Amino acid sequence: MGALFRRYVGPVVVVSLFYFALLVYPVLRIWWLLLPPPGTPELLLIMVGPLALRMAAEWFPGPVGRSLSALALTWLGICFLAFTVVICWELVRWLLPLPPQTWGLILTGTISALAGYAFYNAQRLVDVDVRIEIPADAPPGVRGKRLAQISDVHVGSRQPGFLRRVVQRVNASQPDAVLITGDLIDFRAVSEAELASLGTLEAPAFFIIGNHERYVDLEEICSRLRNLGITVLRNAQVVFQDLQLIGIDDADARNQVARHLPALPALQDKYRILLYHRPDGAEAAAAWGAHLMLCGHTHNGQILPFNLLVRRIFPRILGRYQIGQLTLYVSPGTGTWGPVLRLGSRCEISMICLV
Repeated sequence: MGALFRRYVGPVVVVSLFYFALLVYPVLRIWWLLLPPPGTPELLLIMVGPLALRMAAEWFPGPVGRSLSALALTWLGICFLAFTVVICWELVRWLLPLPPQTWGLILTGTISALAGYAFYNAQRLVDVDVRIEIPADAPPGVRGKRLAQISDVHVGSRQPGFLRRVVQRVNASQPDAVLITGDLIDFRAVSEAELASLGTLEAPAFFIIGNHERYVDLEEICSRLRNLGITVLRNAQVVFQDLQLIGIDDADARNQVARHLPALPALQDKYRILLYHRPDGAEAAAAWGAHLMLCGHTHNGQILPFNLLVRRIFPRILGRYQIGQLTLYVSPGTGTWGPVLRLGSRCEISMICLV
């Protein structure tokens, strides 16, 4: 009986509590402040609507289903913001006694302002210059190299038009190479035509897989990218000018880098850059002899205060870290996954400048 509960009943209870706390409670709490109690149709819409919309996304393949999914998950993100605001209000509302309708208007305005800014912020692309000092014995051709890192674009959750904007911004920066550190795609059957803008990159591009490519049609994704001229690195390395670029496949196991990197040669006459989707394994990369490690995956939490939870899982959540002779840079991501919202984080194109 205990095993049955742990396997089935426990997870159902946890998911149900999460669903109602996040998607139902904040909406009903504000409704009761502003309006008469909802009737049965309204209750059904509040309680079942988000789940029904997400399920409907599975019934429509292609762009229609992806748009429905983005709508459902963006509503989830707004409800997460609403839950945070309402919980904070519940803790302090006794300090300022106001009529219920006034509080309802204040909460609605606050949540709408946060959600509106978060949606706007998810459309902005921010160019960030990251200066990396190279060792004195690095090959002379390395100094001055400029490498554009894009990560977590999430085509599928995001539309092909967003990818075109990313490519245009990268081309405008005129990098020597483009490094794509996983989660470029997060839906099945994203066609080559929808990815065609990648074929207009004006610098050589190198791609490693993230967790979301593993969840969908991985082999087809790699084939489409190769057709567009992208070099796919899967537990492999390639020499590009004076750089040795190494790509390790994403995995949930924390020792993935330690398992696969030693099988590849560390070319002593090259500047060695490891591309790995998540910020794990930096110590193993440093011991192997990598100079620079580029990662993504964390999104810097994407929506406050979710970053507090992400930081517990990935303490190296954003920016530059030094591990021995290795420099690790963690991108907050170029796109968004799920909700098309960013609050307290940015959509970044990282320009890695080797100086």
